[in-house]
Amino acid sequence: MNQNQIILSKIKAQLLDMGFIETIITNPFGNETNYVLGNLYCIPRYIESLGFLIEYANSYHEAKNHGHADGDSFPLEAGEDKILIGLEKEIRQNIPE
Repeated sequence: MNQNQIILSKIKAQLLDMGFIETIITNPFGNETNYVLGNLYCIPRYIESLGFLIEYANSYHEAKNHGHADGDSFPLEAGEDKILIGLEKEIRQNIPE
């Protein structure tokens, strides 16, 4: 496992620890793993030119149509701790009350 994969697996574990449930959503691009809490659908990603980010959809319909919007990105150079802390803070801000 490379560093990117390790950090992504830690982000996924964070989501599960926060109460999200892992589910597969079929959309126009195929099957994608989403992490769901209430009506919030999240996909953690690593995009080389941007860094680590979460894509958010606010309903099953949006997730099914791949209507996710990108959150803030955190470059690999920021370091694992800063990435994990930053993404957790952002995720918590996006959880509907």
